[in-house]
Amino acid sequence: MPSLLCGQKRCLRAVAIVLAAAASSASAGAASITWTKKGEFETCLESNLDKWLAARAAIEVNDAPTAAKLDDAAVATWTLQTMAQCRSRGGKAEAASEERFTKYMAQWRRHIYDLASDIRKRGETD
Repeated sequence: MPSLLCGQKRCLRAVAIVLAAAASSASAGAASITWTKKGEFETCLESNLDKWLAARAAIEVNDAPTAAKLDDAAVATWTLQTMAQCRSRGGKAEAASEERFTKYMAQWRRHIYDLASDIRKRGETD
C-alpha cells in the first residue's frame, strides 16, 4: 500500500480500497492494534479510536437512525483526519503504524458490532 502521507484525494481513494477489500475478506476479531513500536502517534491514534468506537457502539446499541449513515467513505475520511490530527500533535508518523491503523479500520463494522454486543450483554446482566 502506498504511504498515506500523500494528497487527500489519492489517500482517500487508497483507504477506501483497503477498507472495501479487507471488509470482504475473513479476518481476526476486534482485537487491539499490535504496534511495531508505540509512541506518541500510536497512542494518539488509539485514544481517538477508543472514543470513536465507544460513540459508534452507543449509537448502534440505541438503534439511532444515524447508525445507518456510517459507510466506508465516512470511515476512510475519519481515518485520514485522525492520522493527520495525530501527526500535527508532533507524533512521528511511521508508515507501518499508518498501515496497521488503516487495516484495523477496514474492519470498522466488526469492531463496532463487537463492542455493541459487549455493551448489550453488560446491560442484560446488570
